[in-house]
Amino acid sequence: MGCCSGYGCDEFFGERFARRTSRRYREKGLEKTATRLRDLLAVRRGDAALEIGGGVGGLLAELVKAGAESGRLVEVVSGYEPFARAVFRHAGVEAEFVLADIVADPTAVEPAEVVALNKVVCCTPDGPQLVGAAAGLTLRRLAFSFPRERRSFALAARLQNLLFRLLRRRFRVFVHSRAALVGAAEGQGLRLVHERPGPFWVVVGFERA
Repeated sequence: MGCCSGYGCDEFFGERFARRTSRRYREKGLEKTATRLRDLLAVRRGDAALEIGGGVGGLLAELVKAGAESGRLVEVVSGYEPFARAVFRHAGVEAEFVLADIVADPTAVEPAEVVALNKVVCCTPDGPQLVGAAAGLTLRRLAFSFPRERRSFALAARLQNLLFRLLRRRFRVFVHSRAALVGAAEGQGLRLVHERPGPFWVVVGFERA
């Protein structure tokens, strides 16, 4: 997801954001959407777990605690690395931080039984391509979240992006269509087995057909 770096993720999700997110995980555990993804993936003993665009890695840490034999966190924002490593230490797990762009190079990491993307497809214009790359790395289950496809959310994204433009920030928010995101996963041979819309985020789960 190097495209995300090119669109300002490395600026927007800086040290302050990483510090706040890691502190929240240590004090309160996973937020609701990440918890749903963890439960949906239903890790089995011996699974390899992969989280793409996972920030400080709280979800990945929980997947490893749930029984995954190995865990990899793939990010394009290098500033997350020290905070992710601190989260892994706090959780008492061993996991790897990988700085890579899986849209440009899906071979940058090994496939895994379970793959997660939480609140990340909206950070790049290449959301469907990101889901497709993640699906291609999925051996058993894929789960991801995305903003609900509502006119109010699309309007909010446009207003937010206007503010970013006025502030001369490169980061933008993207509301992708459900059809494009789901189709990207299905195009890699996965089958939709779960869909749960929340107030803001939709959580979907796929299995290898």
